[in-house]
Amino acid sequence: MSTSIETMIIGRILQGIGLAAPYTLSISIVRDSYKGDYLGKIMSFIMVIFILVPVIAPALGKLILDSFNWKAIFIFQIIFSIIIIAWFWKRQPETLLSQNRSLFKPAIYSKGIREFFKFKDAVGFTIIMGFLTGAFMVYISASQHIFENQYGLKEEFPYIFASIALTIGISTFLNGMLVMKYGMYKLSVISLIAFCLISIVYVALFWGSQNPPLVIFIFFMAIQFFALGFLFGNARALSMEPLGHIAGIGASISGFLSTLIAVPIGIIFGRFIETTALPMFFSFAFCGTLSLLIFALINKYRKSSLKKV
Repeated sequence: MSTSIETMIIGRILQGIGLAAPYTLSISIVRDSYKGDYLGKIMSFIMVIFILVPVIAPALGKLILDSFNWKAIFIFQIIFSIIIIAWFWKRQPETLLSQNRSLFKPAIYSKGIREFFKFKDAVGFTIIMGFLTGAFMVYISASQHIFENQYGLKEEFPYIFASIALTIGISTFLNGMLVMKYGMYKLSVISLIAFCLISIVYVALFWGSQNPPLVIFIFFMAIQFFALGFLFGNARALSMEPLGHIAGIGASISGFLSTLIAVPIGIIFGRFIETTALPMFFSFAFCGTLSLLIFALINKYRKSSLKKV
């Protein structure tokens, strides 16, 4: 129904505002229902969907465009929305315990923020989630330029994009099975070290040179994302673990802060990716190293808290 690009942009902004609700609610529902390493297991399966949907979107969008037209994308959004609304209405019970419910008023935000910042683990893992999401956003924003312009793979891009990112889905799914045995914390440490080392090795090997052959580049991307897949579910679960009594507002604040960190990272590093993909791996190394340092601070805080107990 839009008659100008400005109207369409306003509509897309409103869609973005609306989509913030189901994202926050889904995290809240999971936290209301589970805790501990089992929370990490369920969160991993949830994150598989969160990660894979934007990843397969280019391929799905291309399929819709080739089969119908650009307006069909919006029609499919309406259909999907109606299905989700109907499912929630008929199948999803309320998960928020009555003693944790509160009236919706402006003070709930100020009270929730004060409560959120009492938990150092929640703050630390939210920042880590911001860095990891930022690194992922660098890839999301730069991948089309890298594959289409640097490698000349315009038609193949949607399928390469989706196939590489499937490694995130595979590792996130594996994390859901392994987390009960090894725990969120241990898996997160190992995966974060691997994420840092892979990006540092790439930067060291190809510093000052052109992109490597496509097979080598895809190999590095695949193992990089495989490590990242173990981190998404665990980091999100660890950030929500102490916030069970304020899961809704906690998920809102955590999501807001991590996005606030992630977006500038995606924008800043994305601007440097012109002739090679090296700046993207540099951003991975940068975000991974900072995340590892924050992880070390969280670990130090945990140990000092246990000594006091």
